[in-house]
Amino acid sequence: MFIHWGLYTVDGLDCWKMHNMGIPVKEYIQRFEPRFKAERFNACTWAKIAKNAGCKYVVMGARHHEGYCLWNTKTTRFSSSHMTPKRDFIAEYVKAARAAGLKVGFYYSLLDWRYKSYFDGPRIDPKAWQKLVTMVHEQVRELMTNYGKIDILWYDGAWPDDWSYLPIDDEVAEAWQSHKLNAMVRKLQSGILINNRSYPLSGGDFGTPEQKITPEDRPWELCDTMGDLWGAASQDLNRKTPREIITRLITCVSLGGNMLLNIGPKPDGTVQQWQKRIMEKIGIWMRKHGEAIYGCRGEWKSPFNNGLAPWRTTRKGNILYLHLLRYPGPEFSIANFHDYYLKYAHVLDTGQQLKIIHEPTRDIIQGLPLRAPDPIATVVKITIRPKRTAGEKHYVRIGLEDPEKEIY
Repeated sequence: MFIHWGLYTVDGLDCWKMHNMGIPVKEYIQRFEPRFKAERFNACTWAKIAKNAGCKYVVMGARHHEGYCLWNTKTTRFSSSHMTPKRDFIAEYVKAARAAGLKVGFYYSLLDWRYKSYFDGPRIDPKAWQKLVTMVHEQVRELMTNYGKIDILWYDGAWPDDWSYLPIDDEVAEAWQSHKLNAMVRKLQSGILINNRSYPLSGGDFGTPEQKITPEDRPWELCDTMGDLWGAASQDLNRKTPREIITRLITCVSLGGNMLLNIGPKPDGTVQQWQKRIMEKIGIWMRKHGEAIYGCRGEWKSPFNNGLAPWRTTRKGNILYLHLLRYPGPEFSIANFHDYYLKYAHVLDTGQQLKIIHEPTRDIIQGLPLRAPDPIATVVKITIRPKRTAGEKHYVRIGLEDPEKEIY
């Protein structure tokens, strides 16, 4: 579960309004900060929502592009500890997440819209740029030092705004001194996972496609929203359904990735009811089908996952899971161009045994209920083994042996 929460939640319109609407820093702080009271913030409630939805880890925003820090930092007074809330929200979040048995991650934006040096870039005023970089490194050091074991560091915001040249990845990394920064992080937090957004984008421990499922030949994780926006906003009306979100989760795993699904709590700290309801429905599905998600690897180069089939597949050892996204009814068949021999099959959440009929061009699976056992995605669990006999290895493509003879 991803969490986007900060001053930008006041009055909605999402986390980019300071930049996109050109709100001066002083006005932005005076207008929004006194109203960010978080009087109903309860980190245990957030952790419970994540746990009940089946999440294994949480990544909470410690600082977004506006520069407002949600922890007790010594680098600036622009923080929740020094200003209106008078609370270290990161400390409360870490304690609650650990108590719920969740892995702990921090989102941290390198850029800070309060600094003119960010918009100028590192070449116009090197001293001012270095002041920004020094603050960034010190804030990351605080986060990696003051809150015990941290499992994930999720950077963002390293990209140039309007620098006077078009930098390549390595130049961006050099500007932020990313290699030095991450060496410090790994020294302070052995075993931590660091994403690729401190640059170069080809680096880091995992890729981070955003709202679009684009698999990579390395560990990757889709960061996704429930609507269009990241923070709480009443204007965010283009909302995904639980089915859409679970389908995207299944697709991510089938293609070898994870999913980091975002919630945007309201300024008072409560989770939006529509997002809470979606998380509850995800949890219901995961409690029945989590076996087909957790610990599974994807087969994104398999013909099973070509995007056109009415299913997605995940695999764990000699078990293949068919997630039936478009329920076929009591019987369906799989074209026999795969490398597996299908031995046994049953419906995952009901245990109903299914019959497998092997034919030259297909494997037919029979005995499913007339109606889908699950309204979102029924999963068929299949025990497989590699094909090894001559008959098993004889693939017959759909078509005629003699093209001169037509069949009507």
